Amino acid sequence: MLLRRESRLRAVAEVVGASERTVWRWLEQAKATGRVEAPVRRGYAVSDGVWELLGEAGGMFRS
Repeated sequence: MLLRRESRLRAVAEVVGASERTVWRWLEQAKATGRVEAPVRRGYAVSDGVWELLGEAGGMFRS
């Protein structure tokens, strides 16, 4: 039974172009949230102030 489940998982991963670990993570999220849709990702926008700081620093930063 376990072999059959793993081979199905492998087939799904191949079809969707994702790793088996990613498919497992999707399944875990669906089980935890009850949702099967992909989570909405929020993008990051650089503000004008940050662009100004980057320009002043000449792109050179030290950590």
